[in-house]
Amino acid sequence: MKRKHVCGAFAILTCFLVLVSSSQAQEPSSPARVGLVQDWTQHHLIFSRDGLMKHPGLLYSEPRIAQQAAQRWGTLRPQMLPSVNTTGSVVAPQRDWNVSLGAGRLARNMFPAKYSFDPGAAPSCANDYVVFGLSRVGAANQANLVAFNNLYAGTTPTGLCGTAPTFFFAYNISTVAAGRILNSPALSLDGKKIAFVESGNISGVATSIFHVVTWASGPGNGTSATAPAVPGVGNSASMTSLAFAAALDTRSSPWVDYDSDTAYVGADDGKIYKITGVFKGTPTLAGAPWPVTISLNVRASTPVLDSVLGLVMVGSQNGTFYSINATTGAVNSLVVGASGGTNPGILAAPIVDVTNGTSFVVSANDGTSGVLVEVDTATMTQLAKARIGLASKSGTAVSLFQPAFSDDYFIDPSIGVARLCGTGSADITPWQYSFGFTGTVMDTTPVFSEQLLTSTAARCTGWTEFFNPFVAEGTDFFFFGLTVDCGGAGTSGCVVARTNDDLIPAVTADIAGGPSGIVVDNYSTAVQASSIYFSGALTPNLAYKLTQDGLN
Repeated sequence: MKRKHVCGAFAILTCFLVLVSSSQAQEPSSPARVGLVQDWTQHHLIFSRDGLMKHPGLLYSEPRIAQQAAQRWGTLRPQMLPSVNTTGSVVAPQRDWNVSLGAGRLARNMFPAKYSFDPGAAPSCANDYVVFGLSRVGAANQANLVAFNNLYAGTTPTGLCGTAPTFFFAYNISTVAAGRILNSPALSLDGKKIAFVESGNISGVATSIFHVVTWASGPGNGTSATAPAVPGVGNSASMTSLAFAAALDTRSSPWVDYDSDTAYVGADDGKIYKITGVFKGTPTLAGAPWPVTISLNVRASTPVLDSVLGLVMVGSQNGTFYSINATTGAVNSLVVGASGGTNPGILAAPIVDVTNGTSFVVSANDGTSGVLVEVDTATMTQLAKARIGLASKSGTAVSLFQPAFSDDYFIDPSIGVARLCGTGSADITPWQYSFGFTGTVMDTTPVFSEQLLTSTAARCTGWTEFFNPFVAEGTDFFFFGLTVDCGGAGTSGCVVARTNDDLIPAVTADIAGGPSGIVVDNYSTAVQASSIYFSGALTPNLAYKLTQDGLN
């Protein structure tokens, strides 16, 4: 898909993005240097170009928006090789790399986090890294926080960083019995710290502990997933710990508000907690009105902060979508899934458009079908409900996750689409759906739908979008996974790459059990430097890097 030219008439915004670009390309020793965090949160906070003109302060207060805008609109691009690819293939086909995670893996629809040291420069083999929080219990010989550098590696041809990645660090962070990481980690803007939640037991009581690791590299920081170190033991790493809930945290990753250095995170007790001093101080539980109970002892999903409205948006296993006033703790709600039905829960974090005041959530069962619902964030009133197949209304629990929004949506929602997985209208085979918009309100009739497999055993993961301007003169990629039967009954799961041109066939790569959540890195034309990262869902437990173009 050829990219539209969008920024010429928007001098103020373009000027700001140039400033963002120049400010982030400072010398590495500068204390003001900010790298690029690419994790699950980047795709749950969305916006439009015209909306940013109405809320220009977001470009200063919300780094996720400033960095996404700069990437999408061309002022913050890693240095490229001289030629721009126009053939649809960045490099010759090759399998990149996969590395054993021992007995560890990411939980379903949880994500690694990628850090780029200097987004205004060429990809760095030494300083760019990807980190995985692993759900396997952290025995003494098993790491549960693992990172790699020399990422841009591979064979045929040899990558920018050689043929294989390197373990950057490998830590066993368990502080309680059966302690493991069930959620996605969050990174500081300078990349030096990692926040995450450990779930385990203290004297037989289920407990969630919020940790912040300041990592170190080099000898003494673990050499593999099965030869880990402990932060601060024989190395210069350190870790702070804050027990915040007498319950496990099965599904809620921490959302960090960088502007206030505050995290919001839920637990299986149905409460949402606020933690201050995340990266710049000492993590501390906020007092009244926090924690806020949304539905007592019902598992909470991951929260997302709308900083314009000052509302924390979060779903629940009971199918209800909530907003919490970040100042007063006042709760508002909208029932999306049918309570008491099979698997009505809102499993994934909401997608929040902070410039247009809307939020999007998915339930696999509203009493009639699976649904993608758009909500007015401020009032919690339903704006649109799109049906995405029979799903859990069938009586079989079908988990459905987040959509991805096309690059055009960020220019103008009326020319964009939301894409996601559902099922058939009368069965539970996996289908893909694409919905357009009238103004900023989602249309409820799909502009495109397609059966992905005839298998009733296969399940879809959530979607991740990434626009690469250097593949076929501009390609909007959509990545997701299928759990089984990708090549026919009884075969492996796979990763799937689609583009916004649905006439182009999907590209797949076999992954046993399908992938975890997927994060995407660069659009550099350096060899092996435009990739996706994830872990496999079944043994053998592997960390993967594949090229965006071709999944090789």
